[in-house]
Amino acid sequence: MSGQTPPGWYPDPYGTPGLQRWFDGTQWTQSTQPAGQPTPAPWSPSEQGSGTPQPWQPPAQGTPQPWTPPGSSPGAVPPPRKNNQAMILGLIGGSAVVVVLVIVAVLLAVGAFDSDDPTPRTLQSTGAPQPPANTSRSPVVGTVTDTASGLSWSQLGGDWTSSTIPSGSAYAKLGLAKGQIASVQKEYNGPGSDYVASIYSAELPTSVFYSNGDLEAAAKSWFGLVRPAFYPENGVEDVSSRAYSVSGKKAWYYEVRVTFPQAESKGWNFRSERAAIILVDRPGDQPAGLFLSFPDSHRNQGDIDLVIGSLKAS
Repeated sequence: MSGQTPPGWYPDPYGTPGLQRWFDGTQWTQSTQPAGQPTPAPWSPSEQGSGTPQPWQPPAQGTPQPWTPPGSSPGAVPPPRKNNQAMILGLIGGSAVVVVLVIVAVLLAVGAFDSDDPTPRTLQSTGAPQPPANTSRSPVVGTVTDTASGLSWSQLGGDWTSSTIPSGSAYAKLGLAKGQIASVQKEYNGPGSDYVASIYSAELPTSVFYSNGDLEAAAKSWFGLVRPAFYPENGVEDVSSRAYSVSGKKAWYYEVRVTFPQAESKGWNFRSERAAIILVDRPGDQPAGLFLSFPDSHRNQGDIDLVIGSLKAS
């Protein structure tokens, strides 16, 4: 066949430096010799008959690379064989990731990563489910406007009726003037004693000290004046006291929770009350105020937020 490589000594195709290997015309043999040394062709059974073949001589150094056909580059190396090591390592790594994700999910479930946020959290009881908070609201039937204080808010219908406090009344000394009431228990403390939810506007009475625009101190003092007149024996805890704004005017919001430890023994249908005061600054005059007080037995507890959200100041 034309182009066939003739037998002879050639540079070792396995890449051993300074070494020649005998090619018999069809394949590489195990016979080698140092490069540059003329040596007759090694023994071949087809040419020398029977006898002991020349022992195989290992390469002088290194490990021979795979056989390269004659004529190709002696330094060419075929791509390495693939093995399963990478796949096994991948599987092990993937399993480790899954284990980590499972551990993180468990820690999240038990709250291990909760921050130091001081916001109280409500714990869910394992007993009977608790009813949702009462946020129902009474219908809005108009607007209550108090020209003296400059305040206006949503007028409520349903159980609510209008109430105007006469100027000679003891309540008038508290600054309360115009508003609405809704009865929660008739004759709760004997004949003629109705217990009510109430909403009243007012001009802060001059009996409440007000100076240097300190609305917070004035709101707390005003509630201290109203408390003994409005409530039977009670306990009080502050719920909120913060800067506020009404119609873009500087204001203050103050809320307390009033409790009645004697209520159950007396057969009252209320145990506590949510009371809030909003004072609106009026430079050069006493602040305008809105007083709201809602027993927990009032059927529409959402009314207090409805009124507060509708409050406007002229």
